[in-house]
Amino acid sequence: MERMATRRPPYFWWLLAMILAACFSVLCWSLCISIFNNPEVPRNYEILRKLDRLPEHKAYTSQTAPKHPTGTPQTLRKSHLGFSDSELEIINRSLLHSYLTNFRESTFCTYLEGDYKVTGSRKLTKNDLISEGFAVQLRAYIQPDEYSESAPYPVIAEIIFPTRYSDSYKAFHKGDMLELGITPHFASLLHVGKIEQDDDDTIVVVTAVSLASRLRPPHEGPFDLVPPKELHLGARFPLFALEK
Repeated sequence: MERMATRRPPYFWWLLAMILAACFSVLCWSLCISIFNNPEVPRNYEILRKLDRLPEHKAYTSQTAPKHPTGTPQTLRKSHLGFSDSELEIINRSLLHSYLTNFRESTFCTYLEGDYKVTGSRKLTKNDLISEGFAVQLRAYIQPDEYSESAPYPVIAEIIFPTRYSDSYKAFHKGDMLELGITPHFASLLHVGKIEQDDDDTIVVVTAVSLASRLRPPHEGPFDLVPPKELHLGARFPLFALEK
């Protein structure tokens, strides 16, 4: 009688199997949602690559470009100078997430604005975040007051131009002055870093990607920009060595 009382009913194992199967299904769905909703995580991005489900970047026009606020060199430096490295990492992850998801969320996204001097330009390589196109390095210049000339400001901007015309980097000459605004560059903030200086005048380095569809550089004819097909999330920032 005791053996019969302690024996589990026949449906126990079926019920246990159904519960385990339900838990496994919930786990799988949660994992899939996490992978698709967080493509900025390198592991998730590689899984999406293997599944041939990488995010598709939109091509924007001046009418369809995201409605980001603008940031002057002074605003960018003041906004990010006080953040620790771990806090900047969170901001950069959010910026990358916004770019990968076509700005479904755009908490920290900003268009660069202000006067900048070209300090360098080069083609992009497979080791960069975007491999096709070129990048331009710029130093911010501001006018302290109406009686003074523009002077260098401790903000360095790097703009990535995704394009098949990578030789167009030659159309940006060192020393050229560029006035950045929403149009025509649509330089959307993508990464922020800081470089400590001996004189304690920390330089804020911002990297942006141009969302423009067409651009005319200072010394050549216009060229078309195209969104990248995939990114190299292991790329390092900044893209250029610091200009001494």
